[in-house]
Amino acid sequence: MSQFPAPERHVLSLHTTLGSDPVELKCSTLYYPVSCAKDGLTLVFTHGLASHKEQYDPTITRLLSHAQTRATIRDIWVLDLPNHGQTALLNRPVLDARKAAGKAMCTTKDFALYLRAFLSTPSLESSTVVGIAHSGSCTLWIFALTSMPPSLTPFALIMVEPTLMFPSLTPTDPRSIHGAANVRGSLAKRDRWTDREALTRWLVGGKGVWRKWDKRVLSGYVRHGFEEANESNLGTGKKKSYVTPTLRKDEESPLYACTSHTVEPESLGRACRAVEEAGRGVHVIWADFEEFVSQAARKEILDAAEHRVVSQRTIKGAGHLIPQEKPDEFGEALVEILNEIANGPESTKAKM
Repeated sequence: MSQFPAPERHVLSLHTTLGSDPVELKCSTLYYPVSCAKDGLTLVFTHGLASHKEQYDPTITRLLSHAQTRATIRDIWVLDLPNHGQTALLNRPVLDARKAAGKAMCTTKDFALYLRAFLSTPSLESSTVVGIAHSGSCTLWIFALTSMPPSLTPFALIMVEPTLMFPSLTPTDPRSIHGAANVRGSLAKRDRWTDREALTRWLVGGKGVWRKWDKRVLSGYVRHGFEEANESNLGTGKKKSYVTPTLRKDEESPLYACTSHTVEPESLGRACRAVEEAGRGVHVIWADFEEFVSQAARKEILDAAEHRVVSQRTIKGAGHLIPQEKPDEFGEALVEILNEIANGPESTKAKM
């Protein structure tokens, strides 16, 4: 049995902007050198809000368990957003300095420029890129594509439960309701635990979304989505340690605002057209349960995409957080889509 490639941890320096300020941000990545195929695909995974790159570990393991699929992939990059996961620790001095100066938090448009800077690195030069984005990070790809030169346009884009919104969004849309609740809830939620064991008990013991997560993903979240911090006791002078999210609450909250994910329908149409012209177009994976993106919202997204979405799939038994809840099923869906991307849509039909 062939051994899967072990991921390498790389830290890249990206020259980008936050607001209007030029900055250098670090980008902690996982890199999988899968095969020597010069014409193989380069997969670039981006995670949803309040997550981290390691959430994809079980999915990638499942994906690479298929020898035929491995043969079509040259390499895989998985990256953290700039104030998420381990990358947040590297960028904390820059992020905190901006807060101290009264400057705005990172926005989804800042994230899009960060993604574009990553795609511009020499490591991806001449790569046949397939973007794989979940939830809020789908917005980043669409924002990036609106100003991306043809040389950087991905060969294909796989959007998983895209939370794209349009100016016509109504207050009764589930995306509006959940977005507003997340803006408030992220500021009010607990953000300190004595240790990771206490954190794990809290996550699985309540009524939150974490109870439905795959155990492997939950373990990775506890390990990589949080950090150990210290505070001094003014009375004794002793330091007290605690565990807290690497993504700060005040940074997380504004990312859920509907305006952070609002695109013009024409922009989505142009983005889908650009990816279609670059290669194999846009593919979408939906959740079985309409927790966030309703059927009406899906139709709205497909209409704005000018019906250029090449394929659609639904992950049975999954809610909005597909990578966290159903990583193996998600991996199998990616196997099918990547087979279509590498060999054409008729390849999957021939197997069925």
